[in-house]
Amino acid sequence: MAQKPSESQSRTEEGAAAADGHLFPSPVEGALLGGSPAMMPDPSPQATGMATPAPRLRRFYVYQLLSVVHLTEAIWIIYLAKRGFSLSEIGLAEAIFHLAPISLELLTGSLADTFGRKWSLVLGSLCTALSAFLMLQATELWVVAIAMYVGGAGYTFRSGAQEAFLYDTLAEGGSSDRFTGVFGRLLSLNYVLIALTAWLGATLAGVSFTWPYALMVGVSLAAATVASGLREPERDRVAHRHLGRTIVEALAVIRANPPLAALLIYNAALWTCLTLIGLYGQAVLSELGLSTPTVGLVIGSTLLFTAVGAWLSSWITRRGDFRAWTVGLSLVLVAGGLGLGSEILALGIGLYFAAELAAGIYEPILMNRINAGATAAQRATIISVNGLLFSLTMIWAFPLGSWVAQRWSWLAMYSGAAAVVLLVLAVWLIVSARERPPGGGGSAAHVVDPGRA
Repeated sequence: MAQKPSESQSRTEEGAAAADGHLFPSPVEGALLGGSPAMMPDPSPQATGMATPAPRLRRFYVYQLLSVVHLTEAIWIIYLAKRGFSLSEIGLAEAIFHLAPISLELLTGSLADTFGRKWSLVLGSLCTALSAFLMLQATELWVVAIAMYVGGAGYTFRSGAQEAFLYDTLAEGGSSDRFTGVFGRLLSLNYVLIALTAWLGATLAGVSFTWPYALMVGVSLAAATVASGLREPERDRVAHRHLGRTIVEALAVIRANPPLAALLIYNAALWTCLTLIGLYGQAVLSELGLSTPTVGLVIGSTLLFTAVGAWLSSWITRRGDFRAWTVGLSLVLVAGGLGLGSEILALGIGLYFAAELAAGIYEPILMNRINAGATAAQRATIISVNGLLFSLTMIWAFPLGSWVAQRWSWLAMYSGAAAVVLLVLAVWLIVSARERPPGGGGSAAHVVDPGRA
């Protein structure tokens, strides 16, 4: 069990950091925290109150960047297809991936809240390494099934723990209102790295599919090593000595907040649609005649649009409320699927780019809204409910989507996904209109934390 550092330990480590010249943010950290990399920080106590999260987050930033190396992101469907697996079998494999979150999501979220977020991150990276190793042995469907389930477990251990660690660390330094900006900039760097590594993985796959999967094993082990050295922020865990109580309390928080519950359900539907765009986009682009490296380049390029959207999210959404941005950006997202479904190459790629830009803008303000509706003691578990709902949707949507695409067309599949998203959006709009959202009617980017346990 990860123990909270004592107040004296915390002060000692901060003093050592100051002595080493690390109390203030580096240029990269300054950019993540929303400041200008070129400006020297004000060393006054008022300024250092905002700067203290930076040293504590330095290792987290390194972990986060290692954990989003996705060398197999753009090629795993093509890899399995070349291994002789049918589209239906690949759809089944993706469904098995989402069995892990369904069976483990609440358990791993409460584990992170109860025993420490960093140990959840360590286990997540170890599972990712094992999954990549097993994929190298993917000659039979049962091996693929195990690899996908273990990979899903890795996602589950990280889900919730990453966002909760970041939010609580900022809140400990009095900076929770900057979560949207910090998270958006970190997401932006993540997406740039995903784009570059997706392209690199596709390029390496042109030589041999062994290279991207073997490198994923090494990078994931490195991420686990970095995560093991994280120091968690102060928070009260005395009252949560076992996992079951944490889960029950998290579900009670959600039940008591209908707009939050409806938003979690809508988020699952929306991100399922976006996942279908990204994953089946590989197959659509390949069928339209693009080579494997070119498919990787296109998908990597779309992620650059996501990175731009995430970086600018807090600035773009300063005007307009969360509901308005949710509606507008959601329409752009579903249009991306319909564009790919048209099987018109230029239109499909153009709308795909627009959808990824919209996703980048929306994700930081969405996570800020969810975090603001949660209390610190159950934050990772509540975010894990978000992941659970997504997986419950994906486990049937992915194989159903492949069946619809094979029986009718890609356009029919993406049209069905768009219809579901718009229906659930309408339900959330009705529910959220009945109650005032957290923080009142302010901008989408800034929501006041209603309280920390």
